Amino acid sequence: MTHSGLVLASYGTTLQDARRRDIEPLARELRASAPGTPFCEAYLSAPVRRMLLRNGVAAPGALGDALSALADAGVERVCVQPTLIVAGSTLDALLAEASGWAGAFPGGVAVGEPLLSSARDLRDVARAIAGAHPALPGRALVLVGHGATGGANEPYLALLDELRAQGRADAFLGLIDGAHGIDEVTSGIKAAGLGAATLAPLMLAAGSHVARQLAAGAPDSWQARLRAAGVEADLDMRGLGSLPAIRTVFLNHARVALRP
Repeated sequence: MTHSGLVLASYGTTLQDARRRDIEPLARELRASAPGTPFCEAYLSAPVRRMLLRNGVAAPGALGDALSALADAGVERVCVQPTLIVAGSTLDALLAEASGWAGAFPGGVAVGEPLLSSARDLRDVARAIAGAHPALPGRALVLVGHGATGGANEPYLALLDELRAQGRADAFLGLIDGAHGIDEVTSGIKAAGLGAATLAPLMLAAGSHVARQLAAGAPDSWQARLRAAGVEADLDMRGLGSLPAIRTVFLNHARVALRP
């Protein structure tokens, strides 16, 4: 039997450019970090999996498919590393599903931490974002996350605090779901006297939903609404998975979860 196995579990994307840019580099590095360890990928989103299947695109299956394959391969203990940014309902569902597989693995199923899980994570992620998006005179950097239920949004706010502690007064936080929506972001930018903004996804992969909700093609998109409010806005479609320092944080979390 093989002692351990490893699963990279991401939400998934229907855009192959986003997969190549934001997900595949992390998958390659995670596999390389544990030589000889059986490795699988999983897409957590059933709608994404269905759309890819309809279009005849080869893509990772569900988490259960990955765990079944590793159990069949004789893996004794498995680590599932999610690419989630914060803990929330998606992580709760993943943990529940993973626990249901515990009986298939004598050593159990471990689940790695989301991206923003410690003070060190916040420092490392803030530095990575600041390096990828240098400050520009008169321009705000608006990081846009999905948002999560309940207190799960606190790490997003802590990340903003960390960015500002590192000298990035130009940084703002937007969440697609819940508080810190486009109206609050627009008010903050204008109150700061900034006339331009760059929207950047605070997500592993910037897929089709990001383009629909943020890009200027739709009149109610974030980019269009900023422009309508007099703020010149552009969109950087790179997901966090494209940044090497972000991938290192996920690799560290997986390394901890893989320990016996």
